[in-house]
Amino acid sequence: MAKIAQVSVLKLAFFVTLSSFVSLSLAQKTLSRHCLENPPTPNSTYGAGLVKDIGGLKAYVSGHTRSRLAILLVSDVYGYQAPHLRDIADKVARAGFYAVVPDFFFGDPYVVNSSRTIPEWLKIHGTDKGFEDAKTVIAALRKEGMHAVGAAGFCWGGKVIVQIANTDFTKATVLLHPSWVTLDDIKAVKVPMSILAAELDNGTPPELLKQFEEALTANKVNNFIKIFPKVKHGWTVRYNETDIPTVKAANEAHKDLLDWLSKYLRKY
Repeated sequence: MAKIAQVSVLKLAFFVTLSSFVSLSLAQKTLSRHCLENPPTPNSTYGAGLVKDIGGLKAYVSGHTRSRLAILLVSDVYGYQAPHLRDIADKVARAGFYAVVPDFFFGDPYVVNSSRTIPEWLKIHGTDKGFEDAKTVIAALRKEGMHAVGAAGFCWGGKVIVQIANTDFTKATVLLHPSWVTLDDIKAVKVPMSILAAELDNGTPPELLKQFEEALTANKVNNFIKIFPKVKHGWTVRYNETDIPTVKAANEAHKDLLDWLSKYLRKY
């Protein structure tokens, strides 16, 4: 009996290890080839807002709580200190919303050319954990008196947002060049969703986006899906400022984000 038990334990350990390896391999395969390009230089003091604690997480916030309408922005793997991301938050604030950009990585964003590979980093900073933390942040915002919350996610954050969209925590959502989002994820969406995608993105190709649109429409979920030509995955938050056409496309996407969320949040 002891030998049988030992064999069973070894088999279980093998299958757990194999499952972890397979899931990480799949994650690595479905990352866009542009996912890690043009990494930002983190800047803890950048932006017109400030950093405060919300729901146990540090967060860059911009705008005034008087608005009572909050927009949660979930970063890519490079985290909440990315200057372009904070620029987007400041745009959101200037439009009259309370912008919130949490540090979902607790001071440990991904660093290119470090000793850790992206699959190793994802073992610690998976999107399921991000989803749980996002729910905590949204609950804290409601406790602060926010009447309604919208949410947008970039790359890594797109997967977090699609999970949030499967609940009633937000009034509307936006995915910007999301990573790892599946058709099953989209079929479970309950709130209005916009997807702003790049033409050059093997992680979310046009044929998959067409399936997303069909699923949302079939489930009577208000949706707006737009593919931006000649831009790469990550362009809305990691554009090169000298690349004028890409900057123009990024600004257009930021406007689309605001227009979509405004449409649903202004009702409250």
